Amino acid sequence: MSRLRHRKGRPYRTARQQMFEMYGTLCWICGHGGATDADHLVPISVDSEQPVDPHGMRPAHGVNGCPTCGRKCNQERGTRAVASMYRPALDW
Repeated sequence: MSRLRHRKGRPYRTARQQMFEMYGTLCWICGHGGATDADHLVPISVDSEQPVDPHGMRPAHGVNGCPTCGRKCNQERGTRAVASMYRPALDW
């Protein structure tokens, strides 16, 4: 399976829409609202054969950044493990 299958086409759009319906737009990395990207829990570069599944994605801020803290959460995470990234930008 090519990497592009995870970013384009009907299966990805459908899975992305389902992910937002399940989890809303609260970024799973910084904890702020307004997330517009789908972050794969297992990065595509680590496992390019993973299925297109909304349960394997979470909302995150992308290239436009978080309107609250300004982080570009999805890009900052890169291929790092989930446990090393899941922390709010601010202590609540």
